[in-house]
Amino acid sequence: MKAFLTIALSILSVLCHAQDERYYRKIFTGELTEKTKELQNYKVTVQSPRYEIDLNQDKIMESIRVEKRDGKDFFFIYNEFGVEIFSKTLPGIGGGSRLIKVDLKSISKNTNALILHFYEGAINASKFEAMAKLYFISIDKNDFKKIGFFKGPHFFYESQKDSSYINRRYTVNAYDYNKDGIRELSINYNKIARIYFYKGLGEWKQI
Repeated sequence: MKAFLTIALSILSVLCHAQDERYYRKIFTGELTEKTKELQNYKVTVQSPRYEIDLNQDKIMESIRVEKRDGKDFFFIYNEFGVEIFSKTLPGIGGGSRLIKVDLKSISKNTNALILHFYEGAINASKFEAMAKLYFISIDKNDFKKIGFFKGPHFFYESQKDSSYINRRYTVNAYDYNKDGIRELSINYNKIARIYFYKGLGEWKQI
């Protein structure tokens, strides 16, 4: 009887230890405080690999990934433990939408910005039309609890109507125009420039 009790207590101790390990792992990875997400059923889901990137310049690699669910585009950020810390839907206008480029810019000593170059797709009805848009994801004070998301301007426009054809390509630059230690984002087409100043807390202002 004593031997059986000893074995039972040993098994219980192992189980409790395993549960404790899982509990503390969730504390350190943030899983314990993750909000329950509503699950949806999708017919077709395609995922990209996770691409490593040091978003807050602490020499610890985070990762990003894109996913297409029934034609809708989603963008994700994961911390070093592989736990999702940010996600957004990137709206498209037609077929072929996709994320075509990602830039990491240092806006100031306290802020980094991840710039998403997103092709919104093409419409081919009475006329062909295609556009691409910028999104600014800001990280203040290297803190992932302070991630901002801002819908920027279009940087690409392509259209065709009758016999005329228009193709406008823009360039995107980061430069400290007013020498205040904070870089602005400039979207340029020919001699036209749209400049965005970072106001903090994920907000940008166009001038």
